[in-house]
Amino acid sequence: MHKFIVLVLALLTSSTFAQGSTVNDLKDFQWKNRILLLNIPEDPNSTINELLKLAPQFAERNLIWFLFSNGTLETNFPGKVTDNFAKNVREKYLQGPAMQVLLIGKDGQVKYKANKFSAVEIFQRIDSMPMRRNEMQQGSAQ
Repeated sequence: MHKFIVLVLALLTSSTFAQGSTVNDLKDFQWKNRILLLNIPEDPNSTINELLKLAPQFAERNLIWFLFSNGTLETNFPGKVTDNFAKNVREKYLQGPAMQVLLIGKDGQVKYKANKFSAVEIFQRIDSMPMRRNEMQQGSAQ
């Protein structure tokens, strides 16, 4: 039963957008998803592996991540990300070459900034948000 629940939760994030959806702006996610932006200038593989292992927890929290590294973009978003989207996000939120982590709430506001990735800290931050507490009380990640 536990595996079934994890599978359903993992599908919730990808079901918010159809597989063929294209995202042009972070506003496309507003009131649907929380966003995690990561700028990892060197060796992003360990962070990507950790993000992939945490897929059920991300799905449960309606959290979509975008990892920028040396001109490339990795994401758990199931649709297409335009070049313009990536350029605009980098210009607006991830200036400079340093490692950066930003959490953006469903309301579109930056909720957390750090210079290192900590899943525990991010999940604690999200779980303390009023909207997330309401989701947990209702038993839903919507």
